[in-house]
Amino acid sequence: MGAEADPTNTTTSQGIVVGYDGSPGARLALDWAIETAKRDERPLTLLHCVGLTMTPTFRAYDPNVQAHTYDELSRGVLAEAIEIASNQLGRNDIHPLSAVGNASAELVGVSSQADLLVTGSRGHGTISSGLLGSTSYAVTAHAHCPAVVVRGPSVVHAGPNHPVVVAFDDSKPAQTALRTATQVAAAAEAALHIVSVDNVGGLEAWPETDTMLGREEVAESLHRQVEKTARDVADETRRAHPGLDVRTNVVGGAAGRAIAGYATDVAAGLIVMGSRGHGGFTGMLLGSVSHRVIHDAPCPVMVVR
Repeated sequence: MGAEADPTNTTTSQGIVVGYDGSPGARLALDWAIETAKRDERPLTLLHCVGLTMTPTFRAYDPNVQAHTYDELSRGVLAEAIEIASNQLGRNDIHPLSAVGNASAELVGVSSQADLLVTGSRGHGTISSGLLGSTSYAVTAHAHCPAVVVRGPSVVHAGPNHPVVVAFDDSKPAQTALRTATQVAAAAEAALHIVSVDNVGGLEAWPETDTMLGREEVAESLHRQVEKTARDVADETRRAHPGLDVRTNVVGGAAGRAIAGYATDVAAGLIVMGSRGHGGFTGMLLGSVSHRVIHDAPCPVMVVR
């Protein structure tokens, strides 16, 4: 059973879609999505998913037979979310969706009609079958629109006191992430921090060289190149957005930890990453780097495809 929309909803775009199961993590995601929908004047879609692990295999409990029970379950969970959202948004801007199936697949499917997909970092019980836990990793990997995982003990938004941090190398996905981060920072009146990782690595791991330049000199040269790339991109961004506060920084160490650590130090309101980079960000979306950023981040993380 796929996601079923409110029959009164004739909107072609789902706007901002948030996965909701009533857990604390889902509530944080909902609060973040509500504020973002309000700021950007976008409709809000609330998705509740009954996981397949909750569906028995006996014929007597065929999902089609039990559809009414599942519907009632979803209505109860979604009613809570609708009440919370309607206090800040008009009801015409709120569209509930319910589904029985794999949470990742349902969220990714809906994302093809969404502007933004939002999940929390952790769910609970069997109702959503990990909707807001490991599923959030799968969603960021396959969503057709930018996907946000809301992290941290409380809701934080980009703003004057909370900059937008964008992880940048000179790959095309990173350039796409930079454009998105710039738009978010401008809309939120936040500073934009362009952060690159110097991934030269430990000098002791380098092979011996007979060239005129020693390993330290090569490492310093590469570091300067990373800095120059970041500065050049920052200058271009300032020219395009004269009123935007744009800063650059080059951090060292493991890419995931370095980005998350920097975001913590500057009290970031959002981290923006491309779906796939190179160098320090190789395979960042599907590998350990993206997992580390999402796991360690003190604030929401947006992955842009």
